Amino acid sequence: MILTIISVGNQPSTWEITGLDYYTKQLPKELKLNFINVKGQQHPKRSIEEVLRLESKLISSKIDKNSYIVCWDSKGKELNNHQFSKFFEQSMIENRKLYFIIGGSFGIPSDILEKSHKIISVSNFTFPHRLFKIVLVEQIYRSFSIINNLPYHK
Repeated sequence: MILTIISVGNQPSTWEITGLDYYTKQLPKELKLNFINVKGQQHPKRSIEEVLRLESKLISSKIDKNSYIVCWDSKGKELNNHQFSKFFEQSMIENRKLYFIIGGSFGIPSDILEKSHKIISVSNFTFPHRLFKIVLVEQIYRSFSIINNLPYHK
């Protein structure tokens, strides 16, 4: 299974890479995890609409055709660990090419949300993108633990 995480923001810092590596090393070999960072387009001379339009173009250019797009947005559906693991298991069975999208400071552009197959909320809180990527990879690892009935998820 191929899973790509596209996030808007800066290149990962050292502590972020350490956190991501910790969980990615524990993932099974059959999961290929790719990270794509697209540069945020905030600029004092740009409107929010212009920033979102530019970020939408960058995000869209990174998504392959016939992929399954999942956006992480506070307005999405909240799932618990078991619901997320069931979604993940079904995605593996169907051999989906998953793309997880993490938006920039102004969120995910509306056209990307409209194209997505699923919109998930992890919380009503807003998380820094650097931290959320680590949380997301941990949740992917937790899903594998649940699917394989390993003690980590308990």
